[in-house]
Amino acid sequence: MVKVVSQVTFEQQMLRQAYQRVNGLGDRLKFIKNIINWEKFRSIIASVFYDNAETGGRPHTDEVLVMRVLALQSFYGLSDEELEFQLNDRLCFMNFVDFPEKAPDFSTIWKIRDRLVEANKDKLVWNELQRQLDAIGYKIEKGVIQDASFVEADLGRKRYSKEKKAKKRGEKIEYTPRQLAHIDRDASFSVKHGQVHFGYKNHVKLDVKHHLVRKIETTTASPHDAKVNLVKKGDPPAYRDKGYFGTPLPKGVIDKTMKRATRARKLNGGEQLRNRAISRIRAPGERPFGVIKCVFDGGCTFVKTLARVRIKEMFKFFAYNLYQLFTLERKHALA
Repeated sequence: MVKVVSQVTFEQQMLRQAYQRVNGLGDRLKFIKNIINWEKFRSIIASVFYDNAETGGRPHTDEVLVMRVLALQSFYGLSDEELEFQLNDRLCFMNFVDFPEKAPDFSTIWKIRDRLVEANKDKLVWNELQRQLDAIGYKIEKGVIQDASFVEADLGRKRYSKEKKAKKRGEKIEYTPRQLAHIDRDASFSVKHGQVHFGYKNHVKLDVKHHLVRKIETTTASPHDAKVNLVKKGDPPAYRDKGYFGTPLPKGVIDKTMKRATRARKLNGGEQLRNRAISRIRAPGERPFGVIKCVFDGGCTFVKTLARVRIKEMFKFFAYNLYQLFTLERKHALA
């Protein structure tokens, strides 16, 4: 299908001129915008639209615009409504999406995410990003790190207190259908280091050398980290913390899991030194979670159901990889 390129309007031209001042002050989004080939995602996104423009239907939102908008949302931890406002207010946002005549509204953004999940296209989006990372020279080489982190969901103070008391008594609270409509039934509880968490958990695999996330799986909060194994046959050495101790790896993968002491057996000096060496290498495994929580303001979720949380989290790590690519390219330019 031949894509018709629309002419630049007077309003768009004025906005482009106004943006030049912002550009002069230093716009990081300008560099991130061109760091990957967005056109490669066009066919994936196009498959989720139902319009029929050829027979008179209204043309759908541009596919590349959709991808950039979803990445922007993750960079700044914005709700769909806030994203719509910022797309019409901030010049650096407008430049990132190429000054469209009309930015998608919040309901369009919501529907597109849902359709990507329903059509199982979110995995294709992630796979295309991974293909591009390999193509530009960031293949996995020295090793992989697996780690996990909680994504907090909104439970509400009143329900949290009820659930906590019922859990201690070994009881289960029964809710009415009306109450269930406001409850995220996919989210679950977990306790770690004495802290109670409610929501979901991201399990990630990233490469040791470039600190790019190569695989992600989102589950509810309750499964133990070791229950999810993202390391596959043929991977280089896998670095994991003590939580994965005793969990086997695929045949042929060098196991660099930290040793864990037990009541019956303490770690000897050699094992302690080995743990310290592994800890230094796997420390960057915390970077994606730190960036998403502290820079992107994305440590919690306000959507319900595992399917919707999964695609939101996927785009957060998609945005993190763009952020990390920008860091890597800048280092290479200064070297």
